[in-house]
Amino acid sequence: MSDNLIYNKPVTAGNMLGFAVPTMIRMVFISMYSIVDGIVVSNFVGSMGLSAINIVYPVLNITMALAFMFGMGANALIGKKLGEGKVDEARSFLTLTVILNVSLVALLTAGFFMIDEKIYMLMGSDEALLPYCVEYGNIMVAISPVWVMQVLFQSFLVTADRPKMGLCLSVASGVLNVVLDLLFVGVWGMGLTGAALASAMGICIGGLVPLTVFFGRKNLLHFAKPVWITRDVLKAMGNGSSEMVVNLASAVTTALFNIQMMNLVGEKGVAAISAILYLQFIFVAVFIGFTSGLGPLVSYNYGAGNRENIKKIFSFALKFTLVFSGAMVAAAEIFNRPLTMIFASRDPALAELMIDGFAILAVSIFFSGINILASGFFTALNNGKVSAFISFMRTFALQAGALIIMPVMLGLNGVWWALPVSEILSAAISVSLLIKYRKVYGY
Repeated sequence: MSDNLIYNKPVTAGNMLGFAVPTMIRMVFISMYSIVDGIVVSNFVGSMGLSAINIVYPVLNITMALAFMFGMGANALIGKKLGEGKVDEARSFLTLTVILNVSLVALLTAGFFMIDEKIYMLMGSDEALLPYCVEYGNIMVAISPVWVMQVLFQSFLVTADRPKMGLCLSVASGVLNVVLDLLFVGVWGMGLTGAALASAMGICIGGLVPLTVFFGRKNLLHFAKPVWITRDVLKAMGNGSSEMVVNLASAVTTALFNIQMMNLVGEKGVAAISAILYLQFIFVAVFIGFTSGLGPLVSYNYGAGNRENIKKIFSFALKFTLVFSGAMVAAAEIFNRPLTMIFASRDPALAELMIDGFAILAVSIFFSGINILASGFFTALNNGKVSAFISFMRTFALQAGALIIMPVMLGLNGVWWALPVSEILSAAISVSLLIKYRKVYGY
């Protein structure tokens, strides 16, 4: 491999940030797809439209769970193969991953359209919201195969030492989404159809343009003849099972949020939790991007048997995460009102509901960082079991349990506190597992 590749450079804070920062920024722009939709829809369509978007997104999480599983799991294995010098195997497996993943999601998408309305009702919709869900959701589900490629290529571009290209594509996608949202919804009054079309067109940039890289045979990673190796497919699925768990659990917990808010406050409560979860995800996206950006470096050095570099990467990642976590919680609390008013400038009742809720829920951001780092680090080390366990406890068992139990005891405040409590308990699990496996991996 070329000496100019990141894998051949010293493991320093500057080199690590140079590798991870583009992925962090990219993740923030990716999060803007749903957030911009939410902001524009909230202000131009109203809280009914915002509520519908939040009911649709659990459906999208389910269809995209496979993409995130293979995106992270296969990427860890590809990075390990590069570290072992098995470049041809890495290229072959990349190709197989794309073909397999796109095919499976296309089948899921076709099946979804047979029972779409029943699924929306199960996710918390009522008869009044159902037409809004169908209008927005069916376009977003239809674009899922291209969205899959975008998710996969986000990871593969980093491993291919092209993180800046991934950043540029994400910026372009985000900007296009914003411009088209304002035109379609704000100017031309196309409602939820316009919001969905704007997102779909942005997704096409991130999903289709990277094909120019992976069809180029001069690049480090490119498409090659796919070879089915059952052991590698199962290994990738195991590695990425935590990411699949996160998406499936997100579908369940978002539906629980919607159901609880609908029961306690009504449709406006669903709109409030929708906007708050959007805001929370902006902050969390930074941690996801940081961990995803460093993941290939961890996988490569694990494959190369370089425990000293793994130790350096982990030490830097832990310090960065703790400092950044504190800074982001402070920012969330300080800018609580201005951030919530972006969504609710025309609805004072919705604004006050959001301000009270976000002040509590923002506490979870501090603990999210260490949980995401721990899960992502074990994925990069090809230890899918531990990573999946952390993700399962964090995003499903603890969070779903809190959402079921706490509103019974505390009412509306129980909904707001459910996420912080589950993240705190998850952090205790993450820290204990990081300590337990420290000697095994040498970090």
